[in-house]
Amino acid sequence: GYLRHVGTDALASVAVVFPLVMLAAMFSAGAVGGAVSGATARAMGAGDHKQAGAVLWAAIVIAIFGGIAMGILVIVFGPLLYMGTAENAGVAAAASTYAAIVFSSIPLLWLTNMLSAVLRGCGDMVGSALVMAVMVVSYACYAAWLIPGAEATLFEAMRSAGLAMAAAYLTAFVLVSFLILRKSQPVRLRLANFNGAVIGAVFKQGMLASSQSLMTITYALVATYLFSRHGNDWLAGYGLAVRLEMIMVPMVFGIGSALIAIVGAHVGAGLRERAVAIAWRGVIANGVLIGLFGLVVAVWPGLWCGNFASDQAVTDICSQSLRAIGPTYGLFALGLCSYFASQALNTLIYPVVGALLRLLIVASALLWYTADYSPQLLLYIVAAAVVSYGVFVVLALWIGPWRTAAER
Repeated sequence: GYLRHVGTDALASVAVVFPLVMLAAMFSAGAVGGAVSGATARAMGAGDHKQAGAVLWAAIVIAIFGGIAMGILVIVFGPLLYMGTAENAGVAAAASTYAAIVFSSIPLLWLTNMLSAVLRGCGDMVGSALVMAVMVVSYACYAAWLIPGAEATLFEAMRSAGLAMAAAYLTAFVLVSFLILRKSQPVRLRLANFNGAVIGAVFKQGMLASSQSLMTITYALVATYLFSRHGNDWLAGYGLAVRLEMIMVPMVFGIGSALIAIVGAHVGAGLRERAVAIAWRGVIANGVLIGLFGLVVAVWPGLWCGNFASDQAVTDICSQSLRAIGPTYGLFALGLCSYFASQALNTLIYPVVGALLRLLIVASALLWYTADYSPQLLLYIVAAAVVSYGVFVVLALWIGPWRTAAER
């Protein structure tokens, strides 16, 4: 919202980088972080605190190496992506400036999210939620303080926005470190608990989960690229609508993370049937809540677009996008929440295949879609892809591994 005063180019610059920021968050919180939460919950459910301590070490090691690797890759190769996605060189250069600052600090985000995952696995939902809340609130405060007004140049605004994001990551990391190291924490950071085999197991599970996150972001990048063929207004307007979808990921994660802990603890205690029943209830509840939210923004898109768009053209495009995609949010939530619960039940392959299906539907437009077509057609393709994702995942799990003995 602070960047809308700078102009459409600022929003467009953030739009091409934002999927990569969300990819880092999805890797560290939902994918590898989910594997950490599931492993911690199963260990705690079995009463094995030493195993839980080994998972804590795995979280730290993977976060450090994963964060550094991702930061280097984005800083080095990101500009190639921005030049291919943005309509003009100025937007691409501004995006590179923003990304260089944000991804220099991305190891802090990885550590914050992975340590929060350990808290969730232990059942400390309050602590992990507090960390996320502090990150969001501190970013709002830093952004209000650092991001200049309409008189600033595009590069000044993007540099300030990047610094605000980095400062928020640091603030959240300090808080989660305190929570992990406090004496009341049931999982202790002891050198004797370090176990290379556990690191490998968590990493393997996290990589399978990460494939869905990677496909989700690739899907967003492909769709953004297709809309960019219609100019900066469509790039900014659709990008603004997509940011709402990406922001919904933490909303789904709210219930999903609780499911990982609760379902994982039941699996660790040998109560799989009970775990599956809990998973279904959580998935359905999430789908209903997010579905209602999607209907609200589809009927009244100005609640989102009117507050963050830079001009009326961008507002109108954002509104068109939400009217087409908003009604599908419930199915998106069903698929994504099933993904989180699957991390505890070791049924990840089904959500991963569903994400691949969604990506293939949108990516197929690369073969034939041109700027001569109406962008409204592309919105319907994106909506159809989301519907296919949610329906496939739910049906595949219901017919397959989540079908209880009573239903067979």
